[in-house]
Amino acid sequence: MRVEANVLEASVEQIVEQMLAARRISRADQERFMSVLLSKRVLTPTEQAQVNRVFDGLRTGRLKVVD
Repeated sequence: MRVEANVLEASVEQIVEQMLAARRISRADQERFMSVLLSKRVLTPTEQAQVNRVFDGLRTGRLKVVD
């Protein structure tokens, strides 16, 4: 599918930067983020750090969950 190809082309870092810049995470953002993460067999230390940035943003209120 074309949509899946576009999702996989995006890097974890790009997705995280977009979410943090917007200071929000939508359901579409979450689905795209999870699709990219789950498409990988192993996360690099850099990718793991990006995932931690999202969790930290949610925990500290820098990222707001929107629908």
